[in-house]
Amino acid sequence: MISEITVIGVVMVLVGLIRSALERVLPPPVVKQYIVPLLVLGLAAVFNALNAWVFVGPTAVKEALVRGIELGAQAAGIYSLGKAVLGKS
Repeated sequence: MISEITVIGVVMVLVGLIRSALERVLPPPVVKQYIVPLLVLGLAAVFNALNAWVFVGPTAVKEALVRGIELGAQAAGIYSLGKAVLGKS
């Protein structure tokens, strides 16, 4: 399986790309407050479940889905913490 750190990194890159595209269409506060957190959780869950399905098999998908949500929450927390430390929140 792909490591959890890689999953978080890929999710953050994808969310950054999607965020920049969405901010051209929607108001940035809406994207920042509502859409980005849901994207992080959803993409992490889906990516980790797909990771488990490809490398382990269908039996591991449920646990990987739950772990993906946890990874997404961690990634969002780390990102928010970094912004707060830098004074950009």
